[in-house]
Amino acid sequence: MARAKKTAPAEAAPEKNKKTVPAANLPAKVGQSNVPAELAGMMKADKGKGVSTDQSDNLVPLIYILQDLSPATKKRDPAYIEGAEAGKFWLRNAPEPIVSGEEGLLVQPCFFTKDFVEWRPRADGGGFIGRHAEMPDDVTEVRDPKNKNKVTYVRKNGNEVIETRSHVVRVFTKNGVVPYVLPFSSTGHTTSRTWMFMMNGHEGAPSFSRKYRLTTREKTNAAGTWFGVDVKDEGWVTPEEYMAGRTLYEAFASGDKQAEAPVEKDPNAAGDDAL
Repeated sequence: MARAKKTAPAEAAPEKNKKTVPAANLPAKVGQSNVPAELAGMMKADKGKGVSTDQSDNLVPLIYILQDLSPATKKRDPAYIEGAEAGKFWLRNAPEPIVSGEEGLLVQPCFFTKDFVEWRPRADGGGFIGRHAEMPDDVTEVRDPKNKNKVTYVRKNGNEVIETRSHVVRVFTKNGVVPYVLPFSSTGHTTSRTWMFMMNGHEGAPSFSRKYRLTTREKTNAAGTWFGVDVKDEGWVTPEEYMAGRTLYEAFASGDKQAEAPVEKDPNAAGDDAL
């Protein structure tokens, strides 16, 4: 499994009366939230020095909606995270990774992708195998005997393949604006499509031209009870935010950045799928 790049610690607050320039006005990939004006010129001249642009070194972490069965919520599990509870957001590698589902996240969507994620069966140890641009040809539909509406796709090797819709976003936190990927699968597809419908309702405006508030809400269907995502439009971004959003879009569109490997199967789905 690929390892996600560790998030740098939050910067110290700038000194009083020291002039700063927004990160969006600096060269792409500088990524600092409060850069002293006297450093901006030097940083521009040294752009890219000492950092890797290799795709494997530029993995963007995932956002998870914690469920009752998520290991991060179990105090005796090695994966437990302080403050983690079902219904909260988990921002992987963030200085403060757990965020209230009621307060939610303010995000700027920048890129969208759909792929097919392959998972090893739990009986064989489980775990992420890889992503496919298309559904593999050797899959077989398997219907749940307890719920005929639930279909899984299993390869000849026994691995399960799950269609996943991923939204690349900039998350506005008190520690700065950070790129993340929010995946949706299973019951989460409805939320993803609803969100996309909202984005398409602005006369062709790019996704990164508006912000949205994501919150969680308990939902129930025949498969069980889980926490899903609600989306609320929060209006237009600023010009600086727009440029930063476009930069992130271009980084994913070009392949310079990609999502990290998931650590949980179907984290935003219903019932037993939310593991």
